[in-house]
Amino acid sequence: MLPEWTRQQRAALQVMGIPVWQKKTAKPPVFYYRLGQLYMHGARELPVSLPAWVNDLCLYFEQRPVAVKAPLQTPILSVDYNDWLDEPVSVEQKKALWQKLQNAEL
Repeated sequence: MLPEWTRQQRAALQVMGIPVWQKKTAKPPVFYYRLGQLYMHGARELPVSLPAWVNDLCLYFEQRPVAVKAPLQTPILSVDYNDWLDEPVSVEQKKALWQKLQNAEL
């Protein structure tokens, strides 16, 4: 339970130069993977047994995804895989991804 400070307590803390503690909401973790020029990110880690669409990308890039730190800037070629782990990837999503890969300068 968070402490409720009175006005007098807040004033005393301010005079002493002590900042009043406030609860911050924690951001959910984001996991990043790099596969060739492609960055993939999501709220969960990729499973050990990769989904078929990731295996297809592995064949395309001739390597497996590697966990990396968050990039400083949003990469041009990136994919959010959150919705792609629980449900089968639709034909439209696959087409959009491959179109994105073809249009990128690799």
